[in-house]
Formats: sequence, structure tokens, C-alpha cells
Amino acid sequence: MGGKTDKLHGEPVRVRGVVKTVYDGKFRETEIRHGGQMYYDQGLSAVVEVEGSTRDVGSYVLLTTKRMVPFSLHQLISAGILPERQKILVVKAAVAFRAAYEPVAGEIIEVDTPGATAINPQRFTWKRVRADLFGMRP
Repeated sequence: MGGKTDKLHGEPVRVRGVVKTVYDGKFRETEIRHGGQMYYDQGLSAVVEVEGSTRDVGSYVLLTTKRMVPFSLHQLISAGILPERQKILVVKAAVAFRAAYEPVAGEIIEVDTPGATAINPQRFTWKRVRADLFGMRP
């Protein structure tokens, strides 16, 4: 899974598991966010229960066919994953996740993953950046 955008975002990851659900990927956002839009479509989607899950602790991955940032808990809820029942939720996002996930998170741990929105801007090669832009130097 993954690794479909470009090399900057990492290589695909091999995952073993069982497909638990396949659905149309449509969901409704109940909070007033994102310009008031309510209805979203992340395309044909699947929930995979990954290897290592137990009867008491399931580990799931939500795979979507359309690229969409994780900005709503309803992306999970529509797939049958109840955030409040999960011990750990992992999202690959820069900022948009916070409005949805901060209210249910005991702690948010930011990880400097590959991609265009890395936490550490020093990972990038800067060409034509003003010296006073956030203290960065070209």
C-alpha cells in the first residue's frame, strides 16, 4: 500500500491482512468545517484488518482510491472504525487532521515522514527563498 504519488513520499509498504469491508467511501461531515461542505467521497474504499490483530485489539488500515487528507473522524466512522475504541490512531497529514483528532487524542505525536509537508523544513533543498522567511537560509 502507498508509494503511489512519487519517490518523495516513500516506497510502497507490503501489508498482510484480511479485507473486512469494501464500500463506496462516501461520508458526511457533521461539524461546520471546510467552508461548510458536508458531503465527501473518498472513492471505493476498503478496511483491512492487518496481520498482528487479536480478537481484543484489532489493527485496521483504511485504503481509499481517491486522495483525501484525513480531516474528519467520519472518514473512519463511515468505514465502521470507531475512533473512541482504538488505542492508537495514525494519520499522515500536516495540519488538517487537528480539528478532528485533537478532541479525541490523549496525545499527538508528530513524526517527520517523507513527503512535501515534512515537519522539518531543513529536509528540503531551498532555491530562491528569502533569508528572512522563518529564519531559513538558501
